[in-house]
Amino acid sequence: SFQSLHEDIQHYFEALLQGLQNQVRNHLQKSYAVHKVEVDAQVIDVGESLLDCGLCKSDEFCNFQKTPSQCEKCTLCPAGFFQMSECSANTDRICQDRDECIESPNICGERVKCLNTPGK
Repeated sequence: SFQSLHEDIQHYFEALLQGLQNQVRNHLQKSYAVHKVEVDAQVIDVGESLLDCGLCKSDEFCNFQKTPSQCEKCTLCPAGFFQMSECSANTDRICQDRDECIESPNICGERVKCLNTPGK
């Protein structure tokens, strides 16, 4: 039945998403061991909501988390952050805090503990 097929597809994508989420978490923990990185994702039914946005502008993405879905401006990475992924039609840009303590170990001088804070 259609309902059974829909549930099977949803379970498949949830399992696939969980596997990808674990891969991303492992990669980020290896790459950015100093940062605490939380990776959150969820399955969103975009059947009809895909049409709600229509065509977004080149500097916008369709936010399916809102009801109804709507176009929103892509985030610009603020000072002290670097871009990890580009903004696309259905996902916002992802920014990561830059750790100046690691990049410039002598930024605070000798015998002073450097504490990274978000931004610059």
